[in-house]
Amino acid sequence: MDSELPPPFVTVPSLTNLRDMGGWPIVDSNGTVLSTVRKHILYRGPDPSPVSDTGLAKLHELGITTSFDLRSKPQIDKAGGYKELAGIQRTWCPVFSEADYSPQKAAARYVQYSSDGTEGIVEAFTDILVHGAPVFRNVLLHVAALTPAADGAAGPACLVHCTTGNNRTGVLMGVLLSLLGVHDRDIAAEYALSNAGLAPIRQRVVSRLVKSPVFANDGEAGRARAERMVGAREESMLAMLEMVRRRWGSAERYVRDACGLTDDEVERLKWVLGGGDVGECLEKAAS
Repeated sequence: MDSELPPPFVTVPSLTNLRDMGGWPIVDSNGTVLSTVRKHILYRGPDPSPVSDTGLAKLHELGITTSFDLRSKPQIDKAGGYKELAGIQRTWCPVFSEADYSPQKAAARYVQYSSDGTEGIVEAFTDILVHGAPVFRNVLLHVAALTPAADGAAGPACLVHCTTGNNRTGVLMGVLLSLLGVHDRDIAAEYALSNAGLAPIRQRVVSRLVKSPVFANDGEAGRARAERMVGAREESMLAMLEMVRRRWGSAERYVRDACGLTDDEVERLKWVLGGGDVGECLEKAAS
């Protein structure tokens, strides 16, 4: 990143929009804070392929041993492939199959992401949740199997990423935070942090997007829509969380019914990320 941002952002040379998912308050139905999401175990961010040697050393310092790549094959090919990072196991978990990421379907999603209001982007987020459920299952089970280090030490940790760490990654993180009991307003605030995280590369991404036929013929209006696509509006995440409750009943029901986690696996996930006592967490892992 060109300049250092405050936590939960983590400054890693050659990467932008990388942040720790921990630290957000977990509340009960009355708004009483019960705990906080555990730090140093789950990170969200962009494609880590551009990372420098110095940046890779920082990822190792964070305890990141696994990365989950949510991108589709056409995106990876267009980016020039992916880079194997020493000491970090890459797991490819494409939200959309190659057929579901055809140029026509990708263009339709561009329209949804860049539309006014929240209806279009919530449709796009719904597609992510429906298509992504099987691969999100893999991510959630991996996190549930982690054993947090004692005394808040780093690692073992994992990184979840798409291209810029904004929407596909943000949808999964929004559902996960809701499952843990983080308030909607905090989940929306977490999602909107991508506005600051992507600031160093925003104009470069927008300049690439405006060459797409979706935006190219609309002049300044097309550029404004491309800017909107690169943004992260709080109202978009709030509307998505409402949609999840309407469609699945709750984030927990989505994780159980769509992703197929069992009751024990959901509870284990809550233990790992919910800030529970580390000793009890180790005892549960051994049982």
